[in-house]
Amino acid sequence: MPGNIPRIKYLNYPILNNVEPMSGIMKMKFLVIGCGFIGRIYLDALTRIDDAEAVAVVDTDLDKVRSVAKRYNIPKYFTDWRNALELDVDVAAVCVPVKYHKEITLEALKRGINVLCEKPPALNSSEAVEMMNAATKYRRILMYGFQWRFIERCIYAKRLIESGVLGKIYKVRIHYLRKEGFPSWSGSWLFRKELAGGGILIDCGVHFIDLIYWLLGRPKPKAVFGVQHDYLGRNIEGFDVEDTYSGVVVFEDDVCVSMEYSWSQIWHEEFTLNIYGTRGSIRLFPEVELVRKEDETYLKIIPELKEPEDYWLEANYQKIRHMVGLLKTGEYQDITPNPEDGVEVMRIIDGLYESSRKLASVKLS
Repeated sequence: MPGNIPRIKYLNYPILNNVEPMSGIMKMKFLVIGCGFIGRIYLDALTRIDDAEAVAVVDTDLDKVRSVAKRYNIPKYFTDWRNALELDVDVAAVCVPVKYHKEITLEALKRGINVLCEKPPALNSSEAVEMMNAATKYRRILMYGFQWRFIERCIYAKRLIESGVLGKIYKVRIHYLRKEGFPSWSGSWLFRKELAGGGILIDCGVHFIDLIYWLLGRPKPKAVFGVQHDYLGRNIEGFDVEDTYSGVVVFEDDVCVSMEYSWSQIWHEEFTLNIYGTRGSIRLFPEVELVRKEDETYLKIIPELKEPEDYWLEANYQKIRHMVGLLKTGEYQDITPNPEDGVEVMRIIDGLYESSRKLASVKLS
C-alpha cells in the first residue's frame, strides 16, 4: 500500500507583520555557529556587508575556532554554542551538522535571536514544524540557507514563469550527477544518517527541490516516488546513507518534476535543469537557453545575464545580505526561504525517503 504523509496544519502562519523590525540598528551582529566549509563562506560574505559583522564564532574544535577568529579578526570565540547564545547578537547563523539544527534554532529563537539556518532545515518535517512554530511564538525571523534562489539566472526564470511567457509549466527535469564527488571536505558526518538525515537527496537534492518549489509559485505537492542506491559509497567507513537518488515529484495541476542526483558515478559529470512549458522552455544549467514557440516558428534566445563566474559564492553573499534586509523591515519577501517553505520542502524529502524504503508511491495530502 502506498504511504500517506498529511499536510501540516500550521500555527498561525505566516507572521510577516508580527516580526519586530530592527531598523534603528546600525550594524547587525552575527554569531556564526560552525567553522567548517559553509561557516567560512558565511564569514567571507559578512566581510563584504557594511551593515553586518561577525562578533563571535563557535566550533567544537578549539584550535580551529581560535584560528578562524584570528583570521577574521573576530573578538570572541566559543566551543559551546549555548554559552555563545548568551551574547547580545541579532542573528545566529547555524552552520553545523543537520542533527543539531533544531536544538540550536529553538534555543536561539527562545532567547530572542533571529536565525539563518543552513540547509536542509532539519532531519525531517516534524522538526521543521517545531522550528517554524517557535519563530511564530517568539516573533523572530527564521530563514533557511537556500542560496540557489538568489542566483541571477534563477531569478530570471522566476520572472519568465510569472509573466506567462513559457505558458503552463508541466514538466521539470533535474540531473545533478558528480564524478567521484563525495564531499570529503566535510569530514565524514555527511555520510552518517544520524547526523545528516540522509545522503545526496537531503544534502544536494534539497536545494533543487526548494528551487523548483519556489520557481513554480509554491504549489502543493501531491505525490512522490523514488529509488535510492549506495553501491559506490558503501565501502567508505561509517557510510550509511544513499549516494544516488532517482525520483519524481508530482505537484498540483499535475506538474511532474523528475530528478537524478549522485555524489559519485563512473561517468562524466552532468548538471542540467530544464523547465518545460506549453509556449516555451528554459534550460538554467549548465548554460541558460530559452526556446519559445510563436505560431509555427521556434525561437532560440540566449539571455545576457551579468553573473560572476563563481555565481554560487555570490548567491551565498546575496542570501546573507537578504537576511540583513529582513531584519530591518521585519517582513519576509517572496524570494525569502521562510519557515513554511522549510516545512514543505522537508515533507517532500520525507515522502521521497519513505517511497524508496517501500518501493511504492507516497501521497502528500
